[in-house]
Amino acid sequence: MRIEKRNETYKIIVSCGYENGKHIRRQTTFVPPKGLTAKQEKKAVLEFAEQYERKIKGGANIQYTKMTFKSFCYDLYTKNHLETLKPKTASGYQIIMESRLIPYFGDMLLRNITPLDIRSWLSSLERKDGSEKDLSRNSAGVWFRTLSAILGKAYEWELIDENPCKRVKTPAKPQSEVNALQLEDFKRIIEKLPNYEDNRARLFVRLVLNTGIREAEAAGLEWRDIDFDNQQISIKRTSQYIPGKGMVETTPKSKTSIRTIPISETLVAELREYKLWQDNQIKSIENLYEGQYGDRTRLFTTWTGAPIFDSTLRGWLKKFLVWCDVPKVTVHGLRHTFASILITDGTDPRTAAALLGHSSPSLVMNVYANPQEVAKKNAMTRLDRHFNPDQQ
Repeated sequence: MRIEKRNETYKIIVSCGYENGKHIRRQTTFVPPKGLTAKQEKKAVLEFAEQYERKIKGGANIQYTKMTFKSFCYDLYTKNHLETLKPKTASGYQIIMESRLIPYFGDMLLRNITPLDIRSWLSSLERKDGSEKDLSRNSAGVWFRTLSAILGKAYEWELIDENPCKRVKTPAKPQSEVNALQLEDFKRIIEKLPNYEDNRARLFVRLVLNTGIREAEAAGLEWRDIDFDNQQISIKRTSQYIPGKGMVETTPKSKTSIRTIPISETLVAELREYKLWQDNQIKSIENLYEGQYGDRTRLFTTWTGAPIFDSTLRGWLKKFLVWCDVPKVTVHGLRHTFASILITDGTDPRTAAALLGHSSPSLVMNVYANPQEVAKKNAMTRLDRHFNPDQQ
């Protein structure tokens, strides 16, 4: 409900939810009696507004009293909210909604879902992939938070009186372990990388370790994003596989993810060499090439120039790490490695956050500051000097 003063009158606006994607509102005007004090007038307006809201809500939402959870998900939530999210995020919600939530809550009336129903659902959760391992609390937590987000929208749109998830304890979210390489492994990669035969994989690994970019950002890189003269890379788009939609190009995940990253002369030289190699590859396959030409050409593609799958990038890294004989990490683990080495070398959190595309320096310190063993040893050496001043 919203109250707006217009000269000597008040406009009362009441939200009645959504219908076919349209926000339904009801409004009326209240004219306060003459001779009231400011305090009396304020009280009169509030009493009138509350009475009007009760009157409207008594009939305006009657069409939603028999709405099921399934109908809400498909008729309102998907159309009015899910379609506004990033494709990858929306796809994740859609999968959880259809595989985990609708099968259990689908036929329940939206207004009748209780905290007890949610607790019963949490107790019934089990794996569906045939594995004998116990279901992780992290998975249950993700599904629960998705349910809470959906019911939270129903509450925000005034279709239910409260979000019942608020009365249920959230499944504990385990502390995520940051799996980053140590400095000695990082140096081993840099030493062996020039000898790796796969040109695409070699540049991909080098690029992530040198810039900390995400795999979807790497997949979306085009040559127009490389400024050779000013030695920098611009992150303007992502490319990733979305179930049911195929390869989708979109903008980075947040405003701060759209950024410019300085690069070294060495990396610039490697990029120039790689571009010459790629141009020759395109010429060699002639009519089989199905990608863009010129500065719109992607840095990383299939052999025929088509957009690269996320899984292909991960496969390149996995194969390379085995060849290099260093611990297994994900592409995000390389990003963690980039960040932790920056911090170990004394880069301030705000600069590290800007390079990584994060808005919060504290997030970088809490999540990406994976302790480097060499940094811990150096810290203890410095501390020991206080105990042995004669050895300084």
